[in-house]
Amino acid sequence: MRISLIVFALFFIIQHGRGQGLELVNDPKGAKVYLSAARAKASEAYRTKSQPVYQSLNQLIDLGDWELVEKALVSNKDLNPVERALLSAKLHWLRNDFQAAEYELKKLSNKDQTDYRVQRSFAQLKIEAWELETAEQMAKQLLAKKPNDVETELVLGRALMLQKKYKETLDLANTMIKHNPQEAAGYFLKADVNFWDQNPKEAEIALIEGLKLNPLNADARFYYGYAIWRRIDATQLNDMVAQWELALLINPLHFQSHWHLGNGHTNLTYADYVDANEKEIRTNLETADSLFTANNIQGSFKVIQQVSNKFPNSVLPAMHEASLLYGDFDAQDRKSRLDKSEKLFLDILKKKNHYGPAHNGLAAVIKSKRIPYLKTYSKIMQELRNPKISNMDDFLEIFPDVAYYPGNVAKGMAWNQLYTSTVYFPFLVKQHRLFVIPPLHVDLALAMKSPYFRFNSTFDNRQWMDIRGVGSGAAAIEYVERGAFEERNVLLHEYVHLFHGQVLTDEQNRKIKALYYNAMKNGLTLDYYSQNNESEYFAQTYPAYFEKVKVHPLDFKSMNTLSDLKGRDPEMYAFLDDLIGKEKAYLAGDKKAMASNWSQVYLNLASYAARNDHQEAFRLLDTALQYDKKYLPAILAYADLLADQKQFDLAKARIEEAKQINDKYAPIYLSEGKLMSIQFPLKRNELAQLYQKAYDLETDYMEKARVSSLLRNFYFQGGQLKEALAVADEYVKNGSEISTYLRDRKDDARAFAAWQRALLGDETQIKQLAYLAGQKPQNYSIRTQYVEALLANQQTDEAIKNLKEVYRTLQATQVGRADFELLLFVAYIQKEDKANIQEYLNKLTGNHVDPIRLSPLNNLRLVRLLLQIGEQQKAKDLYQSIKKESGLFYRASDNLTQAMLLKVDGKQDEGLKSLKAALDIYPYQIEAYQIYNSWFNNQPASKNNNKKIKIDINNPQKI
Repeated sequence: MRISLIVFALFFIIQHGRGQGLELVNDPKGAKVYLSAARAKASEAYRTKSQPVYQSLNQLIDLGDWELVEKALVSNKDLNPVERALLSAKLHWLRNDFQAAEYELKKLSNKDQTDYRVQRSFAQLKIEAWELETAEQMAKQLLAKKPNDVETELVLGRALMLQKKYKETLDLANTMIKHNPQEAAGYFLKADVNFWDQNPKEAEIALIEGLKLNPLNADARFYYGYAIWRRIDATQLNDMVAQWELALLINPLHFQSHWHLGNGHTNLTYADYVDANEKEIRTNLETADSLFTANNIQGSFKVIQQVSNKFPNSVLPAMHEASLLYGDFDAQDRKSRLDKSEKLFLDILKKKNHYGPAHNGLAAVIKSKRIPYLKTYSKIMQELRNPKISNMDDFLEIFPDVAYYPGNVAKGMAWNQLYTSTVYFPFLVKQHRLFVIPPLHVDLALAMKSPYFRFNSTFDNRQWMDIRGVGSGAAAIEYVERGAFEERNVLLHEYVHLFHGQVLTDEQNRKIKALYYNAMKNGLTLDYYSQNNESEYFAQTYPAYFEKVKVHPLDFKSMNTLSDLKGRDPEMYAFLDDLIGKEKAYLAGDKKAMASNWSQVYLNLASYAARNDHQEAFRLLDTALQYDKKYLPAILAYADLLADQKQFDLAKARIEEAKQINDKYAPIYLSEGKLMSIQFPLKRNELAQLYQKAYDLETDYMEKARVSSLLRNFYFQGGQLKEALAVADEYVKNGSEISTYLRDRKDDARAFAAWQRALLGDETQIKQLAYLAGQKPQNYSIRTQYVEALLANQQTDEAIKNLKEVYRTLQATQVGRADFELLLFVAYIQKEDKANIQEYLNKLTGNHVDPIRLSPLNNLRLVRLLLQIGEQQKAKDLYQSIKKESGLFYRASDNLTQAMLLKVDGKQDEGLKSLKAALDIYPYQIEAYQIYNSWFNNQPASKNNNKKIKIDINNPQKI
């Protein structure tokens, strides 16, 4: 049996050697077989001693067979002390126990410690301690003795790269490739430095060349998966995950792979995570949290064990236990707790494959094990144990979760990363805003009390269900720990998003966007992440202003320091210097320094109040203008509120006041348009001209996108479809797409135009919608437009397939989407699928029809569907319960529905009048033409719904 395995291994390696390298790059399954064969070959070489024992065991470590090596270190007598120490140290290093690795090396005699390989290991450990200059010098000295030693060159390359000596690193990589063109290491280093220096295309080219030569390198497999993700193509997520699976087979504790799989980079949805008993389990575990906060960890574990016994198939109790083991930063036995936590997370992943929270938890533990080896650890830890918090009351109100973690360290970790941004505490307290710091066992949906995070994805195809920070107010505890030890300050990054959206003035926001556009135009951004949009640009640069060093960054978006900011983007530095100068002045007692920010705060409060209490809104706007009487957004909000109250002269006076301050301020003409729409609703041409003026005057790309959307919707809601499509087409052609936000706005315009044209019978538009839905699989608006287009063009099976894909996730998150059930009902009626018609009839109506579940417009559609399948009484009952609306689409749909109700009652002539009235109101209703045809062909409406009708946008049909 052993002989046949070895024969197979040798045959496989020969067949899939260098000549087959390219195939293995994009064939993870084949690479897994290759890995098994390589392990078998190395294991056999060790057993038969066909090569030096040290060489075989070192290969097995690199191939991920750590257990075999550990056993060999105990039993094998053929290793000398240096070899034994090197292998033991390497295993400890891979297991993230750097102190133990150093101990193994220092046990050697002084003479043995001078061994070239031992010194190289010491240099590598200097990198882990973030003594980069020392590591660089040690590696250079070693290379002077033994030039072109590949492993030492890699140590040098990493030390150089982490000091941002990118040119020197690239030169080294190219030299390695020149000297050893058949060695993968030079290509991997070249790929690494290109990623870090923001050249992802060049990085991917080098990476592929390296993987052709060595398809079993964990770091390279991770980076190739990462490169796939950077393509921002949702259809390639399976390929991405397959690469990371291979990385974890080679290195089960590969930090980057676990972190990415645990932070939204996944091919799964919440439907893959759902636990039917989650609510009951989490309720039962609440006592464990209380005991943890009270520093009674053993009591917590007893509660968790009881819950685990009750729900043996759930991973949630184990997640809870592992999370609490990690989350006590004051514990004296922290190392042993982290060991236990690591084992629990690994066990969870065996039970529930690619469960994101466990991947993230494991990454948190790995990083926490590494932190104590930092040169600065003791100094920082002393500061964290005795934090100097100057505003504890507001701190705890904004960051209440710091009180969840026992002891002082968690509080110190959060406070020490905020710098002068603590100035925003009273501004946020006034608005009842807070910032949560969830433990490892609590996801964003729970922390933010919003199920949204379990069924949506980000602009770059990450699943919110696993993301651990959000600008509306969250950064998970593992981020807080890393930032406290000078890694990327995610806490401040997300907190910046919060005060950016809630406290900064309109002028400050517009300036940030202008600086972002300038940085994008001239290549000044600090990293690829700040290129995404102005929000990320600001949230990346603000922390950089305060931080002179970044250690052990997760990736190249985590390196930004003050010197980078000054050198790369001096205009943004000047803006931040001014902003932070005002923060410092306010903290020192100069309350006028941020008066306009208080105006913005009271404007926000007025906007909330205006929903229910106009007088309170007026009072708050008065306060806003007391802080800054020329604050234009507050003046215009006052005008809008007066218009709503039909105080037209006063509203006009406010608008004129704004014009006196700055008549080129585009939002003025939107407010003027609102006033006109209320006072003179029939002056549609004049109103359109005001929207157009606002669009033409606006210089801010995001505001311009918003105005284009308003103008498009103005025409659309007024039944002017031709004009609405023209606005959409113009924006697609001329709108900026410099940021992710703006690309999304352009995609919205594209989707609108394709959707409407497809509804009119232009089947060619479906391809555009299919592409957009594929790239944004959890954009439910675009998905709905795509499905409606499919149904309108009788592509029923594809419509059902798309609906089922998203409906599964929505069901798992227990978020009701009756509109999707309605579309499925339409589809099954088209297919005449009686069983599914009955199923969705029950879902939509049950024992009685509930008009609240659907919008009034969708309820009218449901009435018509009920009539089609002969449920006349249910249709009539629902119609009587619908809340009437005055909008054009409602009136057109209502007339269409009345026409069908009249026909059912035998009043076809009156029904025909209603049908004509519906088309007079909105002549682009294919359903109306289908119903009309059914009446005159004596066929059920559902039959005619399958007949293709096309409407000319310039000349709609008349009945």
